[in-house]
Amino acid sequence: MHPAGSAGRTSMVRGLGFAAGLLAVIVGATPELARGADGVAGAASTVPAPPAGRPANSNDVFYRLGPDSKPMDGVPKGKFSGPKVISSQVFPGTQHTYWVYVPAQYDPAQPTAVMVFNDGQAMMAEPGDVQAQNVLDNLIFRREIPVMLGVFINPGRRPDQPEPTPHDWGDRTSNRAEEYNPPTDKFARVMVEELMPALKKEYAVERAFRAPATPPASR
Repeated sequence: MHPAGSAGRTSMVRGLGFAAGLLAVIVGATPELARGADGVAGAASTVPAPPAGRPANSNDVFYRLGPDSKPMDGVPKGKFSGPKVISSQVFPGTQHTYWVYVPAQYDPAQPTAVMVFNDGQAMMAEPGDVQAQNVLDNLIFRREIPVMLGVFINPGRRPDQPEPTPHDWGDRTSNRAEEYNPPTDKFARVMVEELMPALKKEYAVERAFRAPATPPASR
């Protein structure tokens, strides 16, 4: 037998073996496929049912908030300021709504880092899937990240369009798709040319914005 033919068969067998193993993993992880003819589910039946209103194939079905996304006893809590609105010249006729989360350790005399969260309404919703303000509180308290402002900004919208919500992120009712999807510099310009100047008027972010970040461990 020609060596090439033997190698080809060996590769094919290995490929079929991998495919069979992958299929076994998929079957074991999927409740619907794991059920036998009698309708009794195996161990995979412990996968939770999707919450009401969410599609059955949503990854959110399997997601659970970690401890840092929840309030912790003894950790100082910051406060939200807003909503605030800025008009956009980059996307004429639209405006952006945003909130600023000011941690308890914020000192207006010290330059402060900034973390921007797109789809701000969903990232800050409580109860919600992220609750990013709690993460900031907990990590800042443990000195795992520097003191920073959390800026939660929504996609732009025209004044006659509704504000995005945790249940409708605005793909069809705001400027979200135009801002987030095309590979252009427009949304970055919104951050640099429109959002940052607004923040500099109220918070000590100018020098922090210009300086490189310093990891807490190196202080």
